[in-house]
Amino acid sequence: MRRNHSHTSDAAGIDRRSVLRSSAAVGALALTGVTIGSTSAAARSEGATAPDDGVGYQYFHREWTEIEADLERVAELGVSAIWIPQPAVSKLSWENLTYEDQEGFYEGEESVYGRERDPHPPLGYQPVDLRDFDSAHGTEDELASLIETAHDHDIDVIVDIVLNHMANPDGPDGEVEYPQFDLDEHFHDYGTLGDGCELEGEEAEMYECDLLALPSLDVEHPEVREAHEAYLRKIADLGADGLRIDAAAHVWPWYFEEYVNRWADELDLWRVGEVWDDDVGHLLEFADTGMTVFDFPLYNAIMEAFEDGSMEELSQETARGVVHERPEAAVTFVQNHDTVGPEVEPNEPEGRAVELAEAFVLAYAGMPMLYRGGAEDRPELEDDDLRALVEVSRTLARGDVIDRHVDENLYVFEREGNLLAGINTTDEDRTVTVETDWRNERLADFAGDGDDVRTDARCAVEITVPAEGWVMYAPDDGVPADPNPPGEPAPPADPEPLSDDD
Repeated sequence: MRRNHSHTSDAAGIDRRSVLRSSAAVGALALTGVTIGSTSAAARSEGATAPDDGVGYQYFHREWTEIEADLERVAELGVSAIWIPQPAVSKLSWENLTYEDQEGFYEGEESVYGRERDPHPPLGYQPVDLRDFDSAHGTEDELASLIETAHDHDIDVIVDIVLNHMANPDGPDGEVEYPQFDLDEHFHDYGTLGDGCELEGEEAEMYECDLLALPSLDVEHPEVREAHEAYLRKIADLGADGLRIDAAAHVWPWYFEEYVNRWADELDLWRVGEVWDDDVGHLLEFADTGMTVFDFPLYNAIMEAFEDGSMEELSQETARGVVHERPEAAVTFVQNHDTVGPEVEPNEPEGRAVELAEAFVLAYAGMPMLYRGGAEDRPELEDDDLRALVEVSRTLARGDVIDRHVDENLYVFEREGNLLAGINTTDEDRTVTVETDWRNERLADFAGDGDDVRTDARCAVEITVPAEGWVMYAPDDGVPADPNPPGEPAPPADPEPLSDDD
């Protein structure tokens, strides 16, 4: 039976709606590298950081009214923000969505994403008019109501935006027209990336050739920039708190640095970019413009670690991920509407591998973004295990990550002085002794089934991580630690570190 511990953080009294908005302000130094007294601070975006107590939840494949009606359950899960699809009229409607084993508009085409569990293509990513918010998801008024209700529940709202492209002009019902743009004047015309692109040079191809035959907007054109600025202003006027920038990897980084992130700063909008790449340096190039980024390198490591791989893929020594270089710039995830988590198969619910991976990202550095696919009733919103992990993430997962033990099936790490997390992927309990930052301290498991433990005079502790399970240990505030408990000697004035034999 789970222990019903309660833990109060220093930020317990802070309105959750302050999470994303305040993170943009504190990012001024963290992301731009500006030092005190620098004269260049005003010339760059203030930035946006991944808040320590932020946990996001992606709510897709539903109309605005359905999402709004479910916000009480979302709030009970404890997340601080929801991410919803782009609010703009699109060429596709609900009947165009199909699963990979069904007939539909995309019948016969191979998936560009690999394994899929959700219907594709998702709505909102082929916009027709960025000024019109009456979309397949609902009306502009319904979206405004959703945002207002989310705020009533202390939940921030992150909306998806597409800046790179507009809809493919060849639609299921004939040719698509753009009331806002001229196909000859406002778009590039260099062919499709990877399929007849006429440009030479990797950067030019990436940023100016069409992605998946979706017409690429020319962001150097002043009317395109004006349209994008007006779009962001309309989103902010509706009350949204943040942006998820679709296909950010296909937009010139200078456009974010000089325009988009400055507009977002002015409008007090947090942002995260989708830069789908395994190159940490490439992702940091976008983070340097003043945004957070989805940590795809870490996602790839998660897939390897939790799909019959080794937990060593996640260790500090292997160090794959933005989270290892710049944790304040990393938004971490196990899966989303484009990518499935470990051991997920079509038409099957997520299994234990996904749950273990979620436990990892919720205890680790960066801001975790949760997503479950498939099930219409979203049972994860009432999952006590997940709820406890979200609470741990928001109240205890602070500080630098310190590896305490790592092998093929077990990873134990500490969030310096705040949390000791252990995740075990094997089908047997694992018991290890690890060093910690606590001396003679009673630790309780706040999100698992582990017994209370006590660190010794040398700050070491023995913990047992259950089979295919986790423990989330932290000092038990309800049981103050005795610095010299009965039967234990007082610690030496300057204790020596543990040896291999200890």
